[in-house]
Amino acid sequence: MVGHTRSADFKKMAPSLTFDESAAEFVLEAFDREVDGEGYVINPKTGERETTPDGEEIHRDEFTGVEDGSTLFLDDDFMTLVDHVKRQRDR
Repeated sequence: MVGHTRSADFKKMAPSLTFDESAAEFVLEAFDREVDGEGYVINPKTGERETTPDGEEIHRDEFTGVEDGSTLFLDDDFMTLVDHVKRQRDR
């Protein structure tokens, strides 16, 4: 039984969520985004790098998805995903 797990405990677990590169490219293209020469997700219209809700730039290798109904990009940090689930639950 998990019980009351503190957020610091989630960091220790560090599960990973992965999909192959073609899936990531498909999702990015669907949202009109590209990857720059250094591997970061960018908005090609502005050239600016996309960031997580915490302001972290997202590398292609860490890209996890985009929240439904928005252009809120998510990286592979577990707490980012936990926050995403909370936002979806509270909708």
